Amino acid sequence: MPASAVHTAAQHPEAERASHTPSRGEKLDILSTTPTAAPTTAIPPLHERTKVRLTAAFFALLTLGWGDGVTGTLLPYFKRDFNLSFMTSSLLFVASATGYALGTLCVESVTSLLGRARFSANKTPTILPLPSTRRREPLKQCIENVDASVLGFSIHRCRFLTLALMSVIHSTFFMIMGSKSGFASMLVAYAISAFSRSFILATLNVYVSMISKRGLGYMYGSWAIGAFGAPLVCQSIIATGIRWANFYFGSLVLSAINTSLLVFAFWPTRTELQRDADFAWALLRSAPPTPDAATVATKETAQPSPTQSIAPILQKTTSLGPRTYSAAVRKPKLWASAIFSMIYTGSESSTQGFIVIYLLSVRGANLDTVGYVTSGFWGGMAISRLLWGYLGSIVTFRQRKWIIQGCISIAFCMHLLIWFIPSCIENAVSAAVVGLVYGPIYPANIGIARDMLPAEVHLVSLAIVAAFGSLGAALFPFITGTLSTAVGPRTLPIVTVSQCVAMFGLWILFPSQPPEQL
Repeated sequence: MPASAVHTAAQHPEAERASHTPSRGEKLDILSTTPTAAPTTAIPPLHERTKVRLTAAFFALLTLGWGDGVTGTLLPYFKRDFNLSFMTSSLLFVASATGYALGTLCVESVTSLLGRARFSANKTPTILPLPSTRRREPLKQCIENVDASVLGFSIHRCRFLTLALMSVIHSTFFMIMGSKSGFASMLVAYAISAFSRSFILATLNVYVSMISKRGLGYMYGSWAIGAFGAPLVCQSIIATGIRWANFYFGSLVLSAINTSLLVFAFWPTRTELQRDADFAWALLRSAPPTPDAATVATKETAQPSPTQSIAPILQKTTSLGPRTYSAAVRKPKLWASAIFSMIYTGSESSTQGFIVIYLLSVRGANLDTVGYVTSGFWGGMAISRLLWGYLGSIVTFRQRKWIIQGCISIAFCMHLLIWFIPSCIENAVSAAVVGLVYGPIYPANIGIARDMLPAEVHLVSLAIVAAFGSLGAALFPFITGTLSTAVGPRTLPIVTVSQCVAMFGLWILFPSQPPEQL
């Protein structure tokens, strides 16, 4: 098909349908055809309902942080009620990492399935019916009175179904934890929470970063706000004699609000579905309708990457499949960012997970008040992440590099104070300062990974970085728990100081200027 005709199709999809109308009853599958030419003009991005959707995204992260940030406060109660050792209790972090890793492996195939939609030439697209499970459907003639249709990919439908489904799955975490039915069920609950969290974060990382330059900082600041509020509320209700399990039942209200808000905000508009349909038809026009064509889900266009526009993912040169993964894993910069993420999240999880036990065992803190130290840690992180959300679009590549270097240095000093100063108050203040300087590190690492890697591997790369972060959040707390069981809880600052040294050495190797070629 001539490029000029495809150009017309991209600008006027309805005219293109009329100029190349398929036979009546013909069903077409753009997911099983090979394009011969690429549309030279992409459909311009159109962002709808951005304010309410950003609000829903921030509240979703607040809910995730609410469920994740209370672990350190409740860990002493878990140990008491289920007779756990330090090493056994650290299995909660391992279960969380297992769930997140499983979610990362499944995110591409599940989202590809949820985004499949059949678009009819004579009907307005809708959110229903549910996605088709058929991966290939060759070109064929159907009954005479059946409208021509095309099987394509709808990014808006995919985003909506992913967020709605995974927010419901995440609510089961609060149900299982509230039931207090045993340590084994708690491990399952943590795995389910992390599994659903991997999908929500992968989806919102892409959406928020393409909508707002400051969005990621504010979004992860919302996570920290939830993680700050949960220990505060939980410790307060426990101090009044209420069971800790009731905290999780009460959190179901927050989860229900989160699901309702996501459904309301991300329900695809008719315009968005129509744009997905228009692109599917334009893509089909450039592909030969042969029944034995090789399956190709994407193709080259002038469209920006999925992290820069709302255009369907189908517009990329390679699909989100094995080829995209192989292209991503061949990037050394990806692995540098992923390893840094693993060390950082390991230090963050070890600090907030074991600081309460450390103060109880080593400093003789009060059980009824020590849980507030975790809130101080997350409160400091909330402040810095919200501030970074504002500064993130202002600082240059070089400034970001040295700001994070300074944050790591301050964290190193604070961990030394926790190690050597025998004071509960000073250690609590140092933990809050650690949270303050840790706040910008993770979003800055995400930002530098996005700047150093090609746009076509952003979604897969960010998922890998997040997966390594989840691995670190399980591996290092498990190591800390094992050492605490064998040697004693005094090993916590030794682990965190070592992690700060590793982070400092790795971050200083990152470039100070953006690469000329990705």
